[in-house]
Amino acid sequence: MDRGWSGDSIAVGVSPVNSPWVAVDLAADTVARARLLRRAHEVVLSGCGTPEALRDVIVRSWERCRAAGVDPDRPAPQLLDADQAAARFEDHPLVGVTAAVRGLLESVSSEARHLVAVSDADGLLLWSEGHPRMLEAARGPHFTPGALCSESGVGTNAIGTAIALDHPVQIFSAEHFNRLLHGWTSAAAPVHDPVSGAILGMIDLSGSFRTAHPHTLALVSAVACAAELQLACERRRRDAELVARYVDRLSAAGRRPSALVAADGRVLAATPRGWLGTCVDLDTGEGRTTFPDGSRALLEPASDGAWIVWSVRTGERRAPRHVLVIRALDVPRPAIKLAGRPLAVSERLAELLTVLALHPDGLSARELGRCLYGGRANPVTVRAEVARLRRVTGDLVDAQPYRLSAEVRADFLDVERLLARGRVAAALDRYAGPLLPRSRAPRVVARRETLAAAVVRARMATPRNPRGSAESRPAR
Repeated sequence: MDRGWSGDSIAVGVSPVNSPWVAVDLAADTVARARLLRRAHEVVLSGCGTPEALRDVIVRSWERCRAAGVDPDRPAPQLLDADQAAARFEDHPLVGVTAAVRGLLESVSSEARHLVAVSDADGLLLWSEGHPRMLEAARGPHFTPGALCSESGVGTNAIGTAIALDHPVQIFSAEHFNRLLHGWTSAAAPVHDPVSGAILGMIDLSGSFRTAHPHTLALVSAVACAAELQLACERRRRDAELVARYVDRLSAAGRRPSALVAADGRVLAATPRGWLGTCVDLDTGEGRTTFPDGSRALLEPASDGAWIVWSVRTGERRAPRHVLVIRALDVPRPAIKLAGRPLAVSERLAELLTVLALHPDGLSARELGRCLYGGRANPVTVRAEVARLRRVTGDLVDAQPYRLSAEVRADFLDVERLLARGRVAAALDRYAGPLLPRSRAPRVVARRETLAAAVVRARMATPRNPRGSAESRPAR
């Protein structure tokens, strides 16, 4: 592009600061510079050249925006509503660093009337907090959760440009390609995965161009680094927990080659050591996989997307599983054991386990919500409940759909199976009373009434023998 246009006499021709990533100088007249940049913006968009007042990082970004056909007067596309964005954020790796982001940036966001936001790696805004006036101002350009803030979505902005360059950057006033953002200044920094180094998302700090400060970029960059350190610590902690559960699992599985593989393919532990190397690509679609050397293995899901890989024995059909035992008849809260160990769970989590036991093929978050809450179902609440359950049970609950990975043995399921097989006496002996009598979960209530009615019909239809049982016992 032609950079021959010289503009007027106000500080043109050089970057406002020494760093190419910082947009404003501490001693700059922000109003005057904003006015200059708006003139430069109109010159470029009218095709009359490229003023030297523009930083190279902005010129290149505008070139990408124009090539992508970005409309400089249209707000960011709203891809998700607020609830959908919150649900997406609930499952995003950066949800765990929200407290740190809020704590480190809370003072600047409230005192300087800023807005703090987190996006995913594509620029989709997932979460924001800040001064009420900034939250209100964000509605116009759609700088709200669920909006796409990539360069191709809304033009040059701190989030989108930092993604494009994989580098922290500050954008000031009319450096934003979109005119709706000319009253803003923003700084964003990427947060990377501690293992792969891939971008997980962006942390952004935005506010009025009148309060722009060069140190904002350093602050948001420091917060992003702190977030990466927290993610690395959490990854090490989760890996250690997975390895501990894997070791416990080995004691019940007997001697056989096996390995614990994280969701990203890292081999966290193996028996014997080095059996699968340090990294492996698993095809997990059918619960089994075949390695390049032709050897086969069965896959058992673990928590956090990890898998236990078991070598195949001759004639084997599936990987060994935990056994979950539920006693839920005529008790306010089920007595639950997993792999022989009692589980202490709340009444709500007990209901959740019971509902999952009633649906072995699994349920979506919305379906599970309807089972637990009826018309008040909220997938975000359900995901939070499942997360709490996983903290207690580890790898017991699979996702997409939600289902129990263990072999389930439950007294209420036993009664139903016995009745279906015509073993009425055994069913009546097993039936201790109503299923979770205090529960108001719609699916539990429906199954409780269905089971009770089936038991009554069985009693009425079966003549009693002289010894008082509902049917004659088979000869031994």
